[in-house]
Amino acid sequence: MINLWYNSDEVADFHPLVEKALNDALVNVGYNNIAEVIHHPAIPNSTIIPDFAIKLKGSQRYVFIVEVKRTQRDVESQRYQNQSRSYVTEFGPHWEPSYHKYFCVTNIERLVLFADRNGVPLTSCLLKGNPRQHSLFNPVNHDATASVAELQATFENILPKIFNRVPPDWDNNWQLVIESFHNNYVALNNLLGYPEAVKKELTLYELFRLLAYAYLKDYYTQTANPNAAYFHNYPPNNATLPQFTNNLSNNYNRIIQLDFQQIFTDHPNQGQRLFPNNFTANYLQYFRDLIQCFIQHNANAVANNPSPSYIFNLLTSKIYIREELHSKGKVMSDAELSNLLATLCIDSPNAKVLDPGCGDGALLDAAYDQISLLAATANQAKTHNQILNQIDGIEIDPFLSQLSAFRLLSKNLAQVNNNTSANIVIGDIFHNARANQYDAVVMNPPFLRNDNPDAPITAADKTKMRTAITGQGLNYFVANASQPNLYFYFTNFIWHYLRNNGKAGIILMTKFLNNEDGEHLKQFISDKVEAIVSYPRKYFQEFVVTTVIVILKKGNNSANVSFVRVSDENILLNPDNLKAILALNADTTTASYKLRIVPRNTLVPTTNWKQYLNDKNYDDFLNLNFLVDIDHHFASIGRGGAEASGASTIIFPTFDQQANNFFGLGKRLTPAQRNAGVQRTRINIPVGLNPRVSYGIQNNFHRRNYVLSINDIELDKAFHFPARADRNEANALPVALQGNQDLVNFFDHCVAEFGLQKWGTIVNAAFRNTINPKILIPRADRTKHCVYYNPHNHNLTLSTNFFYCNDLRNQNANATDEQQYKFITAFLLSAFGQIQFELNANNQEGLRKLEGFQINRFKIPDLTQFTQAEILSVVAAFDAINIANPDFSGDEGIMTPRRNLDLEIAQIIFTRNNLGFANAIAMTDYFELFLADLVEDRRL
Repeated sequence: MINLWYNSDEVADFHPLVEKALNDALVNVGYNNIAEVIHHPAIPNSTIIPDFAIKLKGSQRYVFIVEVKRTQRDVESQRYQNQSRSYVTEFGPHWEPSYHKYFCVTNIERLVLFADRNGVPLTSCLLKGNPRQHSLFNPVNHDATASVAELQATFENILPKIFNRVPPDWDNNWQLVIESFHNNYVALNNLLGYPEAVKKELTLYELFRLLAYAYLKDYYTQTANPNAAYFHNYPPNNATLPQFTNNLSNNYNRIIQLDFQQIFTDHPNQGQRLFPNNFTANYLQYFRDLIQCFIQHNANAVANNPSPSYIFNLLTSKIYIREELHSKGKVMSDAELSNLLATLCIDSPNAKVLDPGCGDGALLDAAYDQISLLAATANQAKTHNQILNQIDGIEIDPFLSQLSAFRLLSKNLAQVNNNTSANIVIGDIFHNARANQYDAVVMNPPFLRNDNPDAPITAADKTKMRTAITGQGLNYFVANASQPNLYFYFTNFIWHYLRNNGKAGIILMTKFLNNEDGEHLKQFISDKVEAIVSYPRKYFQEFVVTTVIVILKKGNNSANVSFVRVSDENILLNPDNLKAILALNADTTTASYKLRIVPRNTLVPTTNWKQYLNDKNYDDFLNLNFLVDIDHHFASIGRGGAEASGASTIIFPTFDQQANNFFGLGKRLTPAQRNAGVQRTRINIPVGLNPRVSYGIQNNFHRRNYVLSINDIELDKAFHFPARADRNEANALPVALQGNQDLVNFFDHCVAEFGLQKWGTIVNAAFRNTINPKILIPRADRTKHCVYYNPHNHNLTLSTNFFYCNDLRNQNANATDEQQYKFITAFLLSAFGQIQFELNANNQEGLRKLEGFQINRFKIPDLTQFTQAEILSVVAAFDAINIANPDFSGDEGIMTPRRNLDLEIAQIIFTRNNLGFANAIAMTDYFELFLADLVEDRRL
């Protein structure tokens, strides 16, 4: 007996069986003398390796690719099918020219066969007669003997087609059906006078009813299933409008008696639905046109490929425009991502599972498979109806709810009867409270910015969501966030669904780990989170934003939280790999992943949790013994604050050329004053005080030199107050200055406008922050990376928009102070410094914002550990950048204008510790690309 199960090792257990089946098939069909099976063949000049290939012995060229997976779900995955196709592409010149490019994916139970052709999507490469279905593994004793024998028989059927160079028989019928569906959808959609989103929903709902009816009718007929009796013929082409309406309505109602209620029930909006209410002769022609296509092509399409997942992929890829979905915060869940969530959250074959925003049903599909697998593994095999009764979904879009229901029901169409039900509710999650009903909640919530222009979160939406959340007695943490993303509300609300010990698996944007509003979400989950898993950004390509998996648990939480950074995508291919990593419960770093175990009681919501997912090379870099805390070399590190108490237009005044004086504005107006047309008071600074308006830096809007020139510190001129305020005087002007009538007039006017106490505070803030800063760091940045060195000995007034580093200490005796200031400025400006900015700063809707405590985390080189020559080499590269004065934003990769500066810094690091890199260039490449990824993630 061959023993095999879905959790068996793919390489150690599945591969030998497939290899034997291939070899035995080669022998039986008589091709073993000219061809051989190669396990893990190396593709020249490529890093990817197929599982198996058949190679001609004479030419040493390849003719067939076989990719092995563990489950039928994986076989149907477009990711793995495309992966197999890529092997054919990569073999390129090593493929036997006269042979067609056949490739397949199999888990032994099922095989899907393709033949590649240029310029078409994967779905157009599928051959007729797929998938090839074999016996399932025995759930009691895990016997796979029959499955392997049938796989070998399938290979014996395929190999003669390959070696005889039989032209591929591609499946085109489904393409014709879906093309007709799309054309009639577009035409019917254009007839309607509703808003675009409503038109799309109504049209797709009705046409999908027709498509589902056609598919089920032919499927049940061809499989001789008793359910075929529920399906009658389509309305005849010559039927009148009333006859057509009555006939099709009866067809739908008859199917609802069997089940499929969620698919064939009339659209819930009676006033807007297209059928049967409001059905017109204008609509009728498009229904007829699609039905005629079904009559001509659908039976052959189903016969050639009855796989629901194939049809599903064809339809959704044709209907959905990715960018349109993203603009509304919707991202359909990747099959592999869905599988990961289901595996991490569903522990029992009896679990009750909910997806409260189920979309097209991908997560529920994965939950179905996970429950089925757990039940079969425990020798408690469940029926189709039993599993469906454990899975619930909520979806506000009626068409998506249709897709979701169809997806679930078609998991086992043979077992559908009048007791079958897909529990998908059409509705708003926030109108569907179900306290303490579920063992697992899986969710890919919508990602929608608070101020999204395409689909704004309205005041009414916020009120509805707040009422729902507080109505369940939950802490409404969203109230504390200034710009909460829509997923904040979803995460807040779904907590009430879970039973004690229940788990939630959620896809969240990575930026919540370190952005400003994320503090409040982290506070909410800090006693609930069990694990946070990050993965390569491009692995789940549907997401234009960087995401993480967050696993929460309701009660009996562990003392530690696991942070996993997966760098090798192969780990994600088998969810059990990830479960095994999480079970280690100890800090572990390998080339494939990094696991960091963090005691729960040390998690602080205000800190950057992204630090726990740092790249290993970055951790090694930060731990270099010649890097020190930034305050090691600077006695004074602070933030400007000249206008912190207000009156910024007076501190940084405007020059009136006609009057030859500077002026500012008084108190800000209230909304009522603005609506009434009231103008802010103009505060004139007397001409005699013009000399007091001098150097200042208010913002980073201007293009400045990296080594500041006099002109650079004159761009934002500031009023330099002569002394601190004296609130014992009626106008806050110290006694010693009361003889200056210009100052008296100026201070009198400002006290009258702001009041004595407020004006005194404004004066003192500006006076305190008129200093001589040497290194200047902008507090906020979106697209311009800047760090400035100020060589001048003039005081300037510094706004809250900048941090500064002053008072150099622990110097290198062999270099001047200026050289050392420049060296540190250069380091902070380099990729090595900018990575620290990205990882330590708050990330607020693409804006990088620094706080003082974050600056204090920065590491800089210990000046005393470098030679004068090394310091000067970096300074020279920095001076060259200053002369060129380029802009750079961090996402240039290895084509950055600071390349030479990065190379100089990498060289002095490499000579002390190579960090595992072959040379300084490789180190530079790595950190520049690392920075580019971080910057791209922030802006997405």
